[in-house]
Amino acid sequence: MDPTTTSDELWSAVETFDAEAAELAIARLLWDVPLSAAVTGVVLPFLGEVGDRWEAGTLSVAHEHFVSDMLRRKLTALTAVPPTPVLQDASAAAPVVLLACPPGERHDMVLLCVALMLRERGVRARFLGADTPVPAIRTAARAAGADAVVLAARRPTTFTAHASALRRLAADHPVYAAGRGADAQTLEEIGARPLPADPVRAVVVLVGELSELSGSW
Repeated sequence: MDPTTTSDELWSAVETFDAEAAELAIARLLWDVPLSAAVTGVVLPFLGEVGDRWEAGTLSVAHEHFVSDMLRRKLTALTAVPPTPVLQDASAAAPVVLLACPPGERHDMVLLCVALMLRERGVRARFLGADTPVPAIRTAARAAGADAVVLAARRPTTFTAHASALRRLAADHPVYAAGRGADAQTLEEIGARPLPADPVRAVVVLVGELSELSGSW
């Protein structure tokens, strides 16, 4: 099936809030595609176009919510059955990574993609989602025994408004920051480590560093 035709069908369905047609079109685009390829080849370009159309005034907030809900369900379905982790040491437990957006950041779809790709690599990902209070992140990280915490935001101020609390979090767990808001100055201010902007590359880097930290995974 022609991907261009399917993409046109998807946008036509989105514009008219036709859930059945939209889900059928996105299912065709994601059919028999590995998760990482689905993220880079379908999900991220689609989300980018959603943003462009929203800025141009051709899509409403309602359209954005409609798209986000549909993609969230489809992405989650791709990893409904967690893969069996491949451990270098059979007695070692897979690392736990907590993922969240700080208060004020409501766009968590890319971070969800990272969480799902981490699960695909055998990581025990704990996804808290958008607009999560920092004390709640810290409590959850402690309760889950997180080996790392990944935070994402589009604006530096979303991080720096909670700099003191995030530094305390970073004193207890390795904290990684991603998104346009995670510039070098912000990373230094909150005590976080950088991740690449590309989510697939970010997963590769994070898994590599977790492996080095544990020495057995």
